[in-house]
Amino acid sequence: MTQRTPVGFNVHTGSDVEAMLEVMGLHSIEQLFADVPAQVRLRRALRLPPALSEWELMRDVRAMADMNATVQSHSSFLGCGAYEHYIPAVVDAMVSRGEFLTAYTPYQPEMSQGLLQALYEFQVLVGRLLGQDCVNCSVYDGATALAESCWMMCSASGKRRVVVAQAVWQQYREVLDTYLMPRGVQLVYVGQDLHTGMADIAAIADMVLAGDVAGVVLQSPNALGVIEDVQAIAQVCQSNNVLLAVCVNPFLCGWLEAPGTLGADIVVCEGQPLGLPLSAGGPYVGIIACAKPLERYLPGRLVGRVHDLNGKLGYALVKEDREQHVARDKATSHICSNQALNAIRVAIYLACLGERNFMRIAQTNAAKALQLRELVTGLEGVKLLRSGDHFNEFAVELPMDAAMFCARMCNRGVFAGVPIDKLLVGHERGLLIAATETKSHADLQAYVKHASACLQES
Repeated sequence: MTQRTPVGFNVHTGSDVEAMLEVMGLHSIEQLFADVPAQVRLRRALRLPPALSEWELMRDVRAMADMNATVQSHSSFLGCGAYEHYIPAVVDAMVSRGEFLTAYTPYQPEMSQGLLQALYEFQVLVGRLLGQDCVNCSVYDGATALAESCWMMCSASGKRRVVVAQAVWQQYREVLDTYLMPRGVQLVYVGQDLHTGMADIAAIADMVLAGDVAGVVLQSPNALGVIEDVQAIAQVCQSNNVLLAVCVNPFLCGWLEAPGTLGADIVVCEGQPLGLPLSAGGPYVGIIACAKPLERYLPGRLVGRVHDLNGKLGYALVKEDREQHVARDKATSHICSNQALNAIRVAIYLACLGERNFMRIAQTNAAKALQLRELVTGLEGVKLLRSGDHFNEFAVELPMDAAMFCARMCNRGVFAGVPIDKLLVGHERGLLIAATETKSHADLQAYVKHASACLQES
């Protein structure tokens, strides 16, 4: 009988290997890999260190993790799509329940009522927040949500030309290019007003009047931290029968009117600020909300409140035009998954806060950013980059390279902000700085103190 002992780092014992080979009708592992060219096969054992005990391994992993600079070790003023917000403990407690944590796609509604109801509540809450009727059950992140909104406009209009305000975050522009250009969609970028930082409405109007435009894309606040005039651009689009998609910071909707109520046809956002930790870049959750006539073009799934044959209230997937389902090549999108668990986090977060507290946090964010802006622009050589109104983040022009400034601030335990794309401002001294409710007055004062020292190092 073969001895049951693990082979090196392989979890399979000798008897496990023999059993699997027998099922496959093979005599050895060498025979299993016979189709792999000999010149690329490794003919020796892997050079791995001796195995560690579990506690030794945990100690080493923790030591490596402690080498990272995080928002736990540094004071963070980073923004540009991902923000440090306080997450009530109840969010983690509820979303960690097994019914949510291990739930799979609710193909059988009779087995998934809890998950379906949670996603339905997500749709309702987010729809109220963004000012639109229809909300999908999420996509990967804000960037893919924006790209999907462009494809929605193209599908609805039958046109393949989209006008995009240039001050969209750089990483979002890259996703737009990657996602849409292979589909034959022409992206036309329109510049910003050099004084205010707002989108050039006259230039957008000219593009729209030229015809053959499926839609217009805005981001508010934009990559310069400036709040766009959604209503004015919506009027331009409506008068020319062109759709408008707006990517918004969801907390802005607690401070100003939501884009959906200002005339935007599609509103998308990154849901990370709504109860999701920064988590080294993800996973996050992309949200798309639209007017009722565009519902058929929404990617992903829609959950509806329905009644069964006996009249009992229930929930079911009422739309799932995805390629792996019946839609096949006629699918509205080929995005293959969503972020349902993170969508539930968003629903729990919004439900826990309620409208009044949500608005209070939004107002606090705006006030903190204003306080920090006044302090930072009081430093010698630092000036406001654009004059337009801002919300929770603002852009300044430094008297030195922004990346170098950020490196110096990081050495002092501060994530100073995100350097602004040179193509957007014409130099490398632009810095986008964000402030949220997690920053005290002492944190703001400390930022200015360290910034002053870093600027004087030159």
